[in-house]
Amino acid sequence: MATPVPRQAPARGRSCVLGLSAACLLALGACGTGADQVLDGPVPASSAAPATPTTTSTDDGGVATTKLPVYWVGDADGEERLFREFRDPDEATPAVDPISAAATLMTASTPDDPDYRTLWSPVDQVGSATSSDGTITVDLPSEAFRSDLDDREADLALQQLAHTVTAAADTAGLLPRGTAAEVVVLVDGRPDEEVFGSVRLDAPLRAEERAEAPVWLVEPRQDTRPAGALTIAGRAVDGVRDHRWSVAGPDGRTVSGGAATVDERGDGSTGFRAEVELEPGEYVVTVLGRDADGSTVRDDKDVEVLPR
Repeated sequence: MATPVPRQAPARGRSCVLGLSAACLLALGACGTGADQVLDGPVPASSAAPATPTTTSTDDGGVATTKLPVYWVGDADGEERLFREFRDPDEATPAVDPISAAATLMTASTPDDPDYRTLWSPVDQVGSATSSDGTITVDLPSEAFRSDLDDREADLALQQLAHTVTAAADTAGLLPRGTAAEVVVLVDGRPDEEVFGSVRLDAPLRAEERAEAPVWLVEPRQDTRPAGALTIAGRAVDGVRDHRWSVAGPDGRTVSGGAATVDERGDGSTGFRAEVELEPGEYVVTVLGRDADGSTVRDDKDVEVLPR
């Protein structure tokens, strides 16, 4: 993957999330957040519209899905960046809204791709609420915040959360069109808390592109078992070009490859897609591109193709 653009690690005590007064906890709408609900105490997990089997979103390859977007941390040419997977809602909490469900999966589940990981400790519930002005409020238990992260990891952990809940709200249709969502983080219902040992949650948090991997695969998912035809689809940030894909056997020998069909989305990202017929067997699917400085960026997944 590409060598990412250097960025400054957050200083000790860096402001990352909007703090709310005690009065705001009782009535977010009265404090100018535009909240659609009055919240008494910790944000309830059911504040957003519940996720149901009829909820349909579209992934980066243009494939309709009812799955939840969850961001994970992975290596991008020596620096950790965010990669996204679409996951099934947790069957243990079917009534939880999509924002809460995605955030809970981010802390407690295991990524499909073994190259990814989370920077959060597992919890079984995250509260959430959305407002008409695009503000997302999430309430996490204090035990979700790990104590062993350095400043760089703490910054990336908050970006992991911001990307996950913003994508979940967007794909569920809970955000007004054209708004730049802001994420307010409460800890056990309290604003302005210090977390990760050094970060004060007293400034707005937004999902920033600089935290994202340059390119990732949406389809195929890691360890999937398609029959015959294989769909290759994914997403790259603007500036990545020359999108190509390849399929290799267990011996590393390429059996198929070519240029991917590219869809310029006009939102800071590019979608790509390809189709290939394969004989039954195990394969490694790789997507490649070049970023603005000419470096190669990539992502790969292991699959097993079954007979038709």
